[in-house]
Amino acid sequence: MSIQDILQTLVNSLPMIGRYALVTMGIVLIFRTTATTNFAQGLIGTFGTFFVTFLSLTYTDLPLWVCLMAGMAVGFVMGMFMEVALIRRARGITASGKQMITMGVMMILVNVTPMLFRDITLWTRPVKTFTTRILHFSLFGQALNITEMGLLAFVVAALVLIAVFAALKFTKWGLGVRATAANETVAQMLGVNTRVITGFSWALAGAMATLGGFFTGAGTALNVTLMGNAQVYGFLACVLGGFGSFPAPILGAVIIPLIYNFAGNPSLLGPNAGMWQNLITFVVVLLLILAFPNGLLGKKYIKKV
Repeated sequence: MSIQDILQTLVNSLPMIGRYALVTMGIVLIFRTTATTNFAQGLIGTFGTFFVTFLSLTYTDLPLWVCLMAGMAVGFVMGMFMEVALIRRARGITASGKQMITMGVMMILVNVTPMLFRDITLWTRPVKTFTTRILHFSLFGQALNITEMGLLAFVVAALVLIAVFAALKFTKWGLGVRATAANETVAQMLGVNTRVITGFSWALAGAMATLGGFFTGAGTALNVTLMGNAQVYGFLACVLGGFGSFPAPILGAVIIPLIYNFAGNPSLLGPNAGMWQNLITFVVVLLLILAFPNGLLGKKYIKKV
């Protein structure tokens, strides 16, 4: 495997890293504030992407970025609705019960989304893109390339994540999120409005899922399984990095695409490498989780008996 192959594989991983990081950040925000995992996260992103495509096809004069913002607003509202109307009313049930609620929402969206957007022909109406150009550049004397859309996906995701982490550290909302994540009861005693915190966290997760869904589907035919891999790998990234902090899962979202793309590189594993990509990725991630059961950046908690 040459230096050029290694560098090109790293470059090819950037768009996937951006997309998965957006989904992963939404998952960890929800888990840290409400101690549950949202199995409908990917379907919210898919629904929002369908809405973006519907707007762009119906109102052809409307700029694509306006359609994208509208789709993110839909994802924001859907996330807020799930927390306020469903999860908040289920605080007395177990964590697994809450997960079943999100799974129920997932099943509803799987069936409702194609019905609501039945005018979009699934295999002939691809998600629009901002650009289809390929950028050619040189790094360490090696000729490399990346699609302009892929680079945009990585840059936008990076900017969004920087903004979210800055908000977590420097804003009142971020202080409330960190307090709620540490201990919701104590946070309430200290005057933190945990309802606003959790509601906004779910809403923000829905908006980021839609953004990730748009970049995942850009240029491809729409299907309700659009965000299937992103959902699965987003959960894996959280487990791999560790649920104990906000930055740790993002590390997992960086590592998994790198493993996936190197596993599918023909120069490394032969012409049939693509057949084994998912298997190799899951095996390597499983081994890492077995070696680091608390996550790569997780801490081992010792309780006194």
